[in-house]
Amino acid sequence: MSEKKIAGGTAQGTLPRSAKRSAWNRGEVVTAYLFLLPLLVGIALFFIVPIAQTIGYSFTKWKGVGIPEFIGLRNYVKLFTRDSKFSMELKNSLVFVLGSIPATLAVSVIIAAMMNGKVKGQSFYRTVYFLPNVTMVAVVVMIWRWLLSTQYGVVDTVLDKLFGIRPAWLSDTSLTMLSMCIISIWSGAGYCIVILLAGLQNISDTYYEAARIDGANGVQQFFKITIPLLTPTLFFLLVTRVIAGFNQFDLVYMLADGPGPIQNSLRTLVFGIYQSGFQEFAMGYACAKAVILFLIIMVVTFLQTMGEKHWVHY
Repeated sequence: MSEKKIAGGTAQGTLPRSAKRSAWNRGEVVTAYLFLLPLLVGIALFFIVPIAQTIGYSFTKWKGVGIPEFIGLRNYVKLFTRDSKFSMELKNSLVFVLGSIPATLAVSVIIAAMMNGKVKGQSFYRTVYFLPNVTMVAVVVMIWRWLLSTQYGVVDTVLDKLFGIRPAWLSDTSLTMLSMCIISIWSGAGYCIVILLAGLQNISDTYYEAARIDGANGVQQFFKITIPLLTPTLFFLLVTRVIAGFNQFDLVYMLADGPGPIQNSLRTLVFGIYQSGFQEFAMGYACAKAVILFLIIMVVTFLQTMGEKHWVHY
């Protein structure tokens, strides 16, 4: 009798439990993709399609309007053989990244470690350090133009009193890149400090207590415990800040008043893309520069990811 009921139930269309679970899983997958659909459409429209168009336009002669004229690899040949400005832009971008990113991370780690202890007014200091990161670049540059002024700047006044020198930070082409790196470190350290503080607070006090029992001093604890356990946060900051460094534009635009030696000593790859595309109206040539920048960032990020396993401790 029970077998007949079971058979009847099966005949009436009752699904086995595994089939019900499979149908439920399919429904969850469909629901998940429906929720992801707006994001996927946005990525396709605003990232994938523009990248594909940029690569396509890099093989053309185009002024930004009209019908592009296909010219093959001529833009790329010109970049590497006849354009001295491009080599200058590439060199300046590399110098800026190597000169500002390591210093920013080093300063940020030291300040974050000092603030991680029992410091009165910790929220106030976090706000003060983070404030330059949310301040308009125009305001930041105006502040530093006043600080680095040869005639009445605070920095040169102090250096003159101590050492009798007044460097021309913003008019000497041998110092302009150093000045831009200093401004970048000052304005970008706040973001790194806040992220590093979050990483430091995830380190258990147990490690430090065990180190103190073993007789380790503060310096040994910093280099043997803090730095190794902070490497995942440092890796995240290194990747994101290097990408931001290669995309530097606003400081160059604000510090260089116009065409001339000062602009040439500061111009980066992104500034060159802007100038080629929107000032010289060589949009196809600007797209070729953008493709080169994209490849550089992709290779550098890939190398950072490959080297992660050698120094990042999770």
